[in-house]
Amino acid sequence: MGSVLTVLLSAALLTALVPAAHADAVPSSSPPESAASPADTAPSDIATPTGTPTPPAEAPTIDDPGSDLVTALPLRVTGSGTPGDRLQISGGAGGSAGSRCTVTVAASGRWACALGSLPDGPSVVIRATSVRTGLSSTARVAALSPPTIDGAPGGLITGGGVHGTAYPGADVTVRASNGATCRFPADSNGSWGCVLGGLASGHYTVTASQRADFSAQSSAASARVSITVDTTAPGRPAITSPRTGAIAKPGQAVTFAGRGETGAHITVYASDDAGSTVVCTATVAAGIWRCQGTLRSGSFLISALQRDAAGNVSPGSNTVPLRFASPSPSPSGTPRSPDSPSAEPTTPPSSAAPAVPPAPSPTPSPYAGEHLPGMPDWMRTPFTTASAPVVTAEAFPGWLRSLLLAVAALLLLALPARLLAGTIARTRSGEREPRRAALFGRNRSRAELREADARLGPAGSAAADAPAASALPAHSRWSIPAAFVAAAALVTLSSPVDDAAAYVRVVLAIAIALVAVNGLWVGLARWTAPHLAGGHARIVFQPYQLLIVGAMAILSRVFGLQPALLFGLILGVVLADGASRVARGQIASVQLAGLAGIGVLAWLTVGVLPHPTGAVSAFLLELVNAISLLAIGSAAVALIPVGALAGRAVFQWSRLLWLGLSLVVYTLLFALLLPVASLVQSGANWLMVTLAALAFAALSLCVWLWDRFVEPSRQ
Repeated sequence: MGSVLTVLLSAALLTALVPAAHADAVPSSSPPESAASPADTAPSDIATPTGTPTPPAEAPTIDDPGSDLVTALPLRVTGSGTPGDRLQISGGAGGSAGSRCTVTVAASGRWACALGSLPDGPSVVIRATSVRTGLSSTARVAALSPPTIDGAPGGLITGGGVHGTAYPGADVTVRASNGATCRFPADSNGSWGCVLGGLASGHYTVTASQRADFSAQSSAASARVSITVDTTAPGRPAITSPRTGAIAKPGQAVTFAGRGETGAHITVYASDDAGSTVVCTATVAAGIWRCQGTLRSGSFLISALQRDAAGNVSPGSNTVPLRFASPSPSPSGTPRSPDSPSAEPTTPPSSAAPAVPPAPSPTPSPYAGEHLPGMPDWMRTPFTTASAPVVTAEAFPGWLRSLLLAVAALLLLALPARLLAGTIARTRSGEREPRRAALFGRNRSRAELREADARLGPAGSAAADAPAASALPAHSRWSIPAAFVAAAALVTLSSPVDDAAAYVRVVLAIAIALVAVNGLWVGLARWTAPHLAGGHARIVFQPYQLLIVGAMAILSRVFGLQPALLFGLILGVVLADGASRVARGQIASVQLAGLAGIGVLAWLTVGVLPHPTGAVSAFLLELVNAISLLAIGSAAVALIPVGALAGRAVFQWSRLLWLGLSLVVYTLLFALLLPVASLVQSGANWLMVTLAALAFAALSLCVWLWDRFVEPSRQ
């Protein structure tokens, strides 16, 4: 019984083990049929999913933007996406805030977003990216925004030029509010600039648009930019330091200073036989400028130009001669004189000479002209010298110097010439013997001298003395044109002109100036004579005055006067025989005042004319300068009260009026003809002129005293 029980238990145990081992060896994908029912299987820890599974995420889409060029912003971008999904939209690299936007897809699956900026180009990428999944899609557009115009907060100040940035290689068109336009291509960096022609000085607004090669359509116009056009060149700057004739050490910095237009840019030039070089630059602040520069050994003429904010360039400043040379050795240890200021207050005392002489503000000359640096040889002549007057408070000492020189000229030249001419005239009119006998022993009585004075008085005028000797013969129809050509050639000799083309141009300008000056001279006489009881005035040719023309030209050439002292009156008038001394004096006064007036007007015009840029502008400047030099120079010479010159008629009518006219005309003459640089450059010649004037005055006074007092006492 027990054995049977043991066998049964073993069989049951074997039956339980064999199915379990068989179940472990069979794959789980092929379970036995008895396991198909959930009720027959053992419990398990794996959860079985329940409900409908979520579909996979999709990338957002962008609607086709089309092929049109994008010229207006913001650009509205639309598309589709998963409802509730958050999208980030970008244009180009999306580097700026304006080129990005964020939007949430609506329940309808649509979205829209506006991009405030896009880069320019033919294929700009627009990208829509899901913030949740990172999935994205793209589209491409061609975009071209308006170009930019550079400007200042208060508006651009310009001479007509505008500039800015654009798409590289694009063609930029600028339009002004008055209709003026200009076009210019942008360079490879996108920079562009063009000049609006025909703009007068004033306020305007401008816009710009561009067209690139990837589209036939132009961009929209840019925002309006206000500009202030300034086409007026600034006035001449003034150099006040260093002083004229200063000496500096080569290689040592010299301070250059002066006055100019506030905000203008100053460029200082040094010119010698080798050409011109830039010494230093500065910006004018509160009307004052200052810069430092060095030069090699040699003698230089220092000048300056200033350029205003609009780019206009001024005429040249006054010139200052400056020499760079090593100082000669001084005696051993000789201390510097306390009266010798140094160039810089901080320089320690030294036994050597100061590198730069003291730099107080020297007297600006009323003359402020020179050949501008960089002017080509075919344009550079003595008559392109811009010699406009300087009428400022700083120039007052220069005008005062010219007035003092005018007084000296009257005392040493004009009045002594009158004394000498009167003495000789009295002597010649008092006897028929040669002048030698009249001066050296053939005495005449006081009564005869008084008779000579009486005979001389009513006849002394240019109109009275001229007819017999200067009337033009009827058969010499070509004499006057030939005389004008000869006079033009003589005047041209006063100043060297090396270039052949420039020489022809100068001769033509001088010939026209001679015609203008002589026409004014005789025209004033013919117009005023009937009104001043002078009768009919007849025009005559005065060939002997060609001698004066030549003498003045040679004098200017020999003594190196630049500008030259010129005389050009070769025509005159003859008044009726019955014209009184008063009428002759009044007519001559009108002639002299008119001639000086046209000279001053031409002188002022020189300052208005721009810097010559071609043959025509150079000719115009030469013509105006020639009229100024000839008119003022001729008036000054004609005022000398001798012979048939007009000054004699004025002197005999009203000596006070003659004195006033002479002071005005001679002051203008010295202001125009005697700049400081000319005096320094021809120092030795100027000394000779001064000594000659003193000798002439002394000789004239001695002859007059002899004739007036000594000779009568020897009767």
